[in-house]
Amino acid sequence: MFITEGMKMPEYETEIEVTHWFDIDSQIRLLAKSEAARLEDEKNKKNYVVMLTADNADGGKRATLAFSAACAAIAMELNAIVFLIGDGSYWAYEGASDDVVAKGFPPLRELMDTFLDLGGNIYICATCDQVCSVPDEVGAVKARLPAIQPRGLAAILTHMVGGTSVTF
Repeated sequence: MFITEGMKMPEYETEIEVTHWFDIDSQIRLLAKSEAARLEDEKNKKNYVVMLTADNADGGKRATLAFSAACAAIAMELNAIVFLIGDGSYWAYEGASDDVVAKGFPPLRELMDTFLDLGGNIYICATCDQVCSVPDEVGAVKARLPAIQPRGLAAILTHMVGGTSVTF
């Protein structure tokens, strides 16, 4: 719309919310307190380590129990990780958990995915990776599941300080 001489401008009623500096300051303080409380909660969260040392010799029963315990720990708001060590490193590789179903439990692969979806971490002993899992063929390299990362024992022991661990 062009306004020419003699035209009257339309009148609009408009409410403008003005934010004062002290409102912004109080919002920033509230956000900072909220973030500080979140960090404090995270710091006080108890660590829980599930050490899985068993391979598929039992049909995956211990692995199923281990991941069930890990999911329960996450549900209890614990800072849980699963550490695959020794023969337990078997479960770190593609296809290992695909067809494992223990009576009365969800499929193992579903438990692993649920644990990861809930924010848990799965680590494999860095020394055991590609060694303790007994390759199918001599020298064959297995494809490790992308979500499972190698960690040294010191990293796991550090996580266990002030926390709890259980071994399957």
